Amino acid sequence: MLFSSFSISREKSHASKKMLINVADPEESRIAIIENGILVDLTIEISGHEKQRGNIYKGIVQKIVPSFRAAFVDYCGTRHGFLPLDEVHPDYYSVSVPDKKTVLSPNKILKRGQEVLVQVVKEEKDTKGASLTTYLSLPGRYLVLTPGSNRSGISRKIEDEAERSKLKDIARQLHLPEGMGVIVRTAGLNKNKKDLQRDAAYLLRLWKAIQEKARSVQAPSIIFQESSTVIQAIRDYFTSDIQEVLVDNRDMFKKVRDFFKQVIPKHYRQVKLYEGKEPLFAKYGVEAQIESIYERKVALKSGGSIVIDPTEALVAIDVNTARFTQAKDPEETALITNLEAADEISRQLRLRDLGGLIVIDFIDMKSQKNRQQVERHLRNAFKADKANIELSKISKFGLLEMTREQIRSPLSHMGYNVCTACGGKGKIKSTESLSLIILRKIHAQASTGTILQAHATLYPPVAQYLLNQKRAELCNIENEFNMKIMITADPETPAEQYRLEFVNK
Repeated sequence: MLFSSFSISREKSHASKKMLINVADPEESRIAIIENGILVDLTIEISGHEKQRGNIYKGIVQKIVPSFRAAFVDYCGTRHGFLPLDEVHPDYYSVSVPDKKTVLSPNKILKRGQEVLVQVVKEEKDTKGASLTTYLSLPGRYLVLTPGSNRSGISRKIEDEAERSKLKDIARQLHLPEGMGVIVRTAGLNKNKKDLQRDAAYLLRLWKAIQEKARSVQAPSIIFQESSTVIQAIRDYFTSDIQEVLVDNRDMFKKVRDFFKQVIPKHYRQVKLYEGKEPLFAKYGVEAQIESIYERKVALKSGGSIVIDPTEALVAIDVNTARFTQAKDPEETALITNLEAADEISRQLRLRDLGGLIVIDFIDMKSQKNRQQVERHLRNAFKADKANIELSKISKFGLLEMTREQIRSPLSHMGYNVCTACGGKGKIKSTESLSLIILRKIHAQASTGTILQAHATLYPPVAQYLLNQKRAELCNIENEFNMKIMITADPETPAEQYRLEFVNK
């Protein structure tokens, strides 16, 4: 059962927050953040499934598709990457454009065989190639450097207008070359000009190295690879309210400590080597919580539950009251369960890193005030999420639509293979149904009058059903069409598959 964050005290002054780094096994790197024992953030990288998002490549345009207003680029990926023409920087245009509103034809934007520097913004998925852009961005601890742009901005997660104004003033004072912009990250809040300038200087050196490598290598080639998963997680998720960073591997401990000394020197003493006999994640109760992330149904503390069903088109989430009976009336029951579900939904989407269109079926509430309270609660619950999120209001049908940016590959895509029995559907035909399908196919072929022998190789229960329950029907076919039917049970044959072979007369 998953823990619910609804009833957990969230008072920051008393919160115990730790970052746990588990790299004891070479096949998998895992970084978890726990708050009062509850898992609130999780990053996993499996050997052989390293992420591409954020990497920069020197690619070659292979094909331009005017109807999609997009190009396909060979960039070293398993498949060609998808580059929308709207994501092509004007520096690559074959003609100058005086007005940004001018719409150019595709052949004036890119040419086949043209070399481009591209960055992966969305990972490859199933049969789809990675999504690419030529508007590059280099994330640092406090800033994101945006080459080819003179504009500076502030993270949308920073909502306080006074703080935004202050950071805008500091950003304008940074020493940046022409054609270079920055975005101040959430971690840049309350930082001074010196901190931001030091981060900018590091990113400018990095950009110079990328340019030099891009000039010296042939396409397609990788130019810049994001930091290791551990270092990237620290850069993106470490906050000053984390009291301890525990690492269970001595070599990685040294790397993490060195990174802290260089980038976050005020907090390097919080990095500690974990040498306990009990595995790190087991010690802090994280293993059980991780296992529960893969479950379809998530229990809420009150007795209600949420059911999460990712599909090709969207993620559907259903909220149920189940055994919750503490409230005085159905409206109060619905409100309490929906509020608790809002917290758990935000946590589950973050931990599983589910993105795209998400539809939440909350329990129906008659009161407009209650619906608005749930909307506000859900919006506040997502404030800790690094992904870009857009929320609609609860409709008259009790549905709330939202979109969430996918930061990493979903956990369900890592460490799991598609079931060979059902092909990923989650269900297989019953023994009876499959037996009838096979019987009908044999009958159809036999009725042509040209078949001497039919041989069926089947999953054992299907073979047994045909031989026992459908023996009379098989004998009738043999006698009517003067042929022989052989049924073979094969334990190696998957449950929903079969092999039919026919020998002609």
